[in-house]
Amino acid sequence: MARTRGISPTRPSEWSAVGIRGKEGRPMREDEKNQIRVRCPNPDCEIVYHVAVEFAGKRARCAACGARTLIPTRPVPSTRTRSRPEVTEPVQPTKPTKRMEETPQRTTAVSAEVRIGCIGRGHAGKTALFHALSDSLIGEYLPSGLHLDAADPREVAQMIRESEEAQKLLHRSGLPPTLEVSQIRYCLYEGDRPRVVCRMREVIGQILTHTVPDSGRQLQGHYVDYLKNLVNAHVLWVVVPCPPPDPGPRDRRRYANDLRLTLAYLREALRLRTLKQPATVALVLSKTDALFPTMEQAREALTDAVLFRALGPLAHLLQQSTHVSDAVVVPVTAFGFGKAVRHDAGERHEAPGSADEPFGDEPIWLLKEGESPHPYNLDTLFLWSLLLGLLNQTPPNTQMKPELDTICRMLRDDLESGEPWLVPLKGGVNLA
Repeated sequence: MARTRGISPTRPSEWSAVGIRGKEGRPMREDEKNQIRVRCPNPDCEIVYHVAVEFAGKRARCAACGARTLIPTRPVPSTRTRSRPEVTEPVQPTKPTKRMEETPQRTTAVSAEVRIGCIGRGHAGKTALFHALSDSLIGEYLPSGLHLDAADPREVAQMIRESEEAQKLLHRSGLPPTLEVSQIRYCLYEGDRPRVVCRMREVIGQILTHTVPDSGRQLQGHYVDYLKNLVNAHVLWVVVPCPPPDPGPRDRRRYANDLRLTLAYLREALRLRTLKQPATVALVLSKTDALFPTMEQAREALTDAVLFRALGPLAHLLQQSTHVSDAVVVPVTAFGFGKAVRHDAGERHEAPGSADEPFGDEPIWLLKEGESPHPYNLDTLFLWSLLLGLLNQTPPNTQMKPELDTICRMLRDDLESGEPWLVPLKGGVNLA
């Protein structure tokens, strides 16, 4: 469990660890109600501080380990559903009131569930992709008439608020790294009937780069939980960031390390797989807008042969594994071509969560002033994942349920209508 300290900051750029130690989950003291909760981004430290709201949006350094991060604005409850804490004492059931008895019970017609797991180191672009997805495809009607949205009206309102906050960060300093695991739940509706639930997990990318055999118990626990999520997923996204333009020796070494590390985690996830049906895997090449100014130039340069060579070790593993039925390469952007600008600071040494990064400093990209994100090919990635995640849950030579068969055909038509950029590595979709 992470240590928690009450603090009284002396200046915005530094936290001082003074005050009384407490445990996470304790009731908030009266003097903390106007403070922001900040966790140190170093996985081996993870001290939790409470910072005065006047320092929101400013950079700070952990007093214990020196890790730098960005103090967020006052957080609002996340739309991601989290596990309930374990109840140690019996709770007496509440007698239903008349108002409760009159409340209509929710009925469900969900036909299936698709779980998507994600592999990718810190700063690979995963968080930006999740935010771009919730701000673009989610909430929209597909050409078939199917509708993707949150599963609860309150989550829709919260999603809108989080999207506005993310927009501000994308223009100002970039999104901070994910420091806590959270669950994301979307629903595919046909009219007012929920047909498919999609569960995703926003993961802590630093687990990949910071967990070594002699890491502490807390980090080892994060590692075990991370693998448990991957081995139970129907679909795996393997996120590898594009190298920057005119890469130097350090950039090339970082890319080689990216391939080696993601290969190791993908191999372990497939080796330990617990589901009977094989996995569907998408190799997601992120940040392609940092390398190419337009979509046309990207598609012209990134031919199938080029992508196979660039992702060779991962592609070879997928083609050889008996635990994989379908695999593709999907180049994507979170911002959209021509909308990103390199931060004036140039490198990530002052960026959120960049302290002591084993992969070294790297460029940080912001959204241009006055621009809004317009993700490219992200709808292809998500629709393909839903479609293949559903298809692979039906055993071979088994008739699919009629309602699921209809949904799959609609998703296939939606996927094909959007001029998808998919490079097949294994398997394929064939609905007669």
